[in-house]
Amino acid sequence: MVGTSHFAGSRAVTVFDAEAVLSELKGFQRDAVDHVIHRFYGSADASRRFLVADETGLGKSVVARGVIARTIEQLQHDDTVDRIDIVYICSNADLAQQNLQRLNVTGNPHLAFTSRLTLLALESRRLGGTAIDGKVVNLVSFTPGTSFNNSSWRTGSKEERALLHVILNDELQHNLAQSHASRLFFQGTVRTEKSFSYCVDWIRRVLNGPVHEPILTAFRSNASSLGVLARYQRIVDDIVQDGLPTEMNVIKEITAELRGALARASVETLEPDLVILDEFQRFSHLLDPETGGDAAELAHHLFDYGHAKVLLLSATPYKAYTASTDDSDDDHYTDFIAVLSFLAGGATADLSEVKRLFEEYRAGIAAGALVADIAASLRIRLLRWMSRTERPQLGADGMLRERHITSAVPSPADLIGFAGLQLLAQELDVPIPIEYWKSIPYFGNFMENYQVSRALDQRLENAESARAIEPYLAVLNALDAEALRSYEPVRIGNGHIGNLAEDMLDSGLWKLLWLPPSMPYFEPGGPFAERGVVSATKRLVFSSWTATPTAIASLLSYEAERLTAFGSTRLTRNTADARKNLASRLNWATVDGRANAMSTLALFWPHPSLALQADPLNVARRHAGIPVRVSAFAAETDVQASFDGEAVAGQAWQAYFSTPGMVPTGLTAAHVTSALESRGTELHDDESQSSTGLRIHVDAAFDAGQAGDALSHEHVARLALHSPGNIAYRALSRLRTIPDVTTDAGLWNAAALLSNGLRSLFKRLETTLLLDQLDSTGEDYWLVVLRYCADGNLQASMDEYLFQLRSETGGIALTDDVLLQLAERAHDAVTLRPSTYRARDLADPTNSIPFTARFALRYGGKQQETESARQPEIRNAFNSPFWPFVLASTSVGQEGIDFHWWSHEVLHWNLPSNPVDFEQREGRVNRFAGHAVRKNIAAAHWQDVVASSDLNPWRVAFDAAQTAHPELGEFAPYWLYPGAAKVERQIITYPLSRDIEKVERLKDALTLYRLALGQPRQQDMLEMMQRRGVNPSQVAKLDLSPPTRDR
Repeated sequence: MVGTSHFAGSRAVTVFDAEAVLSELKGFQRDAVDHVIHRFYGSADASRRFLVADETGLGKSVVARGVIARTIEQLQHDDTVDRIDIVYICSNADLAQQNLQRLNVTGNPHLAFTSRLTLLALESRRLGGTAIDGKVVNLVSFTPGTSFNNSSWRTGSKEERALLHVILNDELQHNLAQSHASRLFFQGTVRTEKSFSYCVDWIRRVLNGPVHEPILTAFRSNASSLGVLARYQRIVDDIVQDGLPTEMNVIKEITAELRGALARASVETLEPDLVILDEFQRFSHLLDPETGGDAAELAHHLFDYGHAKVLLLSATPYKAYTASTDDSDDDHYTDFIAVLSFLAGGATADLSEVKRLFEEYRAGIAAGALVADIAASLRIRLLRWMSRTERPQLGADGMLRERHITSAVPSPADLIGFAGLQLLAQELDVPIPIEYWKSIPYFGNFMENYQVSRALDQRLENAESARAIEPYLAVLNALDAEALRSYEPVRIGNGHIGNLAEDMLDSGLWKLLWLPPSMPYFEPGGPFAERGVVSATKRLVFSSWTATPTAIASLLSYEAERLTAFGSTRLTRNTADARKNLASRLNWATVDGRANAMSTLALFWPHPSLALQADPLNVARRHAGIPVRVSAFAAETDVQASFDGEAVAGQAWQAYFSTPGMVPTGLTAAHVTSALESRGTELHDDESQSSTGLRIHVDAAFDAGQAGDALSHEHVARLALHSPGNIAYRALSRLRTIPDVTTDAGLWNAAALLSNGLRSLFKRLETTLLLDQLDSTGEDYWLVVLRYCADGNLQASMDEYLFQLRSETGGIALTDDVLLQLAERAHDAVTLRPSTYRARDLADPTNSIPFTARFALRYGGKQQETESARQPEIRNAFNSPFWPFVLASTSVGQEGIDFHWWSHEVLHWNLPSNPVDFEQREGRVNRFAGHAVRKNIAAAHWQDVVASSDLNPWRVAFDAAQTAHPELGEFAPYWLYPGAAKVERQIITYPLSRDIEKVERLKDALTLYRLALGQPRQQDMLEMMQRRGVNPSQVAKLDLSPPTRDR
């Protein structure tokens, strides 16, 4: 994992009132906040460390937000604290990016990520910001992989080495020759000295002066005490005389020591008042400085600083269950006691008492005695250090439904392929377990990063041994590269992926560019009306094997693209050259200097007055008396009637732009051109002259708007209702409320950005092929786009999506900047670049087969420590209604990540080894206001929506749901809501597989494991309870929910 440092800004806070933040919390979350603050500051036996272990999906980061707010409120008048530093440490960069906005209670925009703790020096000046009337508040975030662990990659990143060069070059006052030698010393893996020099120059620009003196002083002291400065200088002088040595180990060792000294200096510069460790079980070794080595010792400089408080967040803070077959029977017990020991901070007597009570609890259950008093005593003692809230059950199974899927019996070809793998394994003298064949489609093609792949590469290095291995490769089930290039049907692979393809492709989902909304305004049409997609949700797939996500994403995406291109005369070859030769659509085309794509401009131009005049939600409300949703055609007839009597234009765009109010007052043609220009990652080759062409079109639109009276046209109602520009405008306008400080121009700018993203969507080659295939009218493409938007209720989907995006902003006031940020999030999701995966071509094993993936994607990779910058982009897109519709991953490192906005189905490709992993995996989608909850609320409260005049339908629906089920308490409606939609646990097995029995064992253990909390040899205890017929519901469970505050 990449160690990162991140400031959420320093701000002089005059008087901070936490109530504005706390008022957004649900009751159980506020109880947790109040209890944490009481244990930190309000108790005679106060604790410096506390664990919030709420069940996954219940908003531990929201609790942390409340704790931050109360901490600032507590310390702002404390004269012993000159600034308030909050340090947030989490397991990966994507989790940090997801949660930092929630934690930033001051409202300051956070600064850009640096890459690791050692680069804190680049931003450390901001820590010492000048307080005006109050105190500076800093939110600093980093991930621990390389921030605390300097031995995992000794030479670090090029940015770290460049920073070290700058510091040492200035500190030691190097001459030109020494400076050149120092650059060579730190160049490391950078290919050329010139490239490294660019990095050095960038560091100097960012620093804009000397390194902050506190860090420099601490670094100088650390490095001098180690003697590393002198050794570094000797090597530099040697390089001046003799050049770089052949043996580089000494340079690597010195670099590692210098990195360590700089990391310690950075930690010592921080003065934390609150340290938050999120999903800390991923780096629990940092808790014990005696066993965690230098990394733990470095971390404890933070934990033990002054009066700093440490807040731990984790639903699974210790190994929650240990089976008797595990290597270490007492892993759970060891982990549990280690966490308690850290929380107790040396209070050995208290810890001994907790151990004794756990022993009595176990003995009482074994003897069939009542253990309620013991459980109550444990609660009192453990609440000093930790709390845990669990969601109540809704009926027998809560919001969970289980679906068993049986894969087809392996075919003879499958079995022959397995036999071929075993022959290959024997020839290469490496094992290929049967699980590879069962779990990884076309394992021979997707074997990268496995031992067999490395062994094969060694054989291929020699021509003779390469020829000898060819017969073994020829008998494997393998992908045909030429068939893929020709868009030929390919047998999808093993039984598991066949089932997945049936659900996600045969159902017709490949025809959908976005998921149907939970609350449609119109009757779905076209491909959105097909039976298999009406109630669709995205699919999250978890596998134990790192090759499986790549195989799933590659094969499903290929098949979706093949189906899209089927029957096309425009694209018959699956190659990059074939795609380049095809002309794109929706360009700003000109002829003889005149605009020739005004219909395209109308399609993506937000028209405020028409957008409000033709709001699909209001049309649906006018037709609320009919028993079914109004059709899009009826809606168009309804709106078209308002244009009757006006003169008829020759073109729809003329009528569109002749209608008054096409832009907010004050926006000029130059401003509109700038707002509508393409931006982001998905630009097109034909956009190189777009500014000129677009400006010509915009000028023509302004001319039409000033030409005279408003005109009518038979298609103007369709444009007003269904154009992406108006859809974007309405979706964003629904977020505005009376206290907000947005402007009409700001709203239009945000809508233009979002509309531009939708233009990119409809410009894609794959989209044009799909819409060509679906269209039977022969209408112009812009009209086909309008019909598709109407069929798919794009307005309702975008309203639902923007409501979700707004809910994540932590209740900050809506401004033009915030509107633009929300539009940018949606724009980035729509325009996500495809991923390219590669499979080995077994017919030519030194080459690869490329797969362009959009429909299904992989999240994460084999090395979670090397967090890809693309993971936040993929998560952002999966949490939108747009592609990808399938996300495949391993379970590793996914704790705390949100995938629930548009998904409520989790497919367990392989069974987890631990019963609690069921909950952890499903916790990715069983979360706040998830897709299943929204579906149930929409079904129950549509009539409340149509009876209201509120422009935000989801605000109406959730408000109505708040009081509809008081028996569910404060978990409804955001976590629990009755209805047909459920979080679906999908378990896929082969016929007669041992996994079938394993499923039942895991489920039984899942029911009982909470009774075994804090117990050694848990499986023995559970088996004992089962043998004696102990009913879990009759045993007093350990309740660690925080005390309920007065409400």
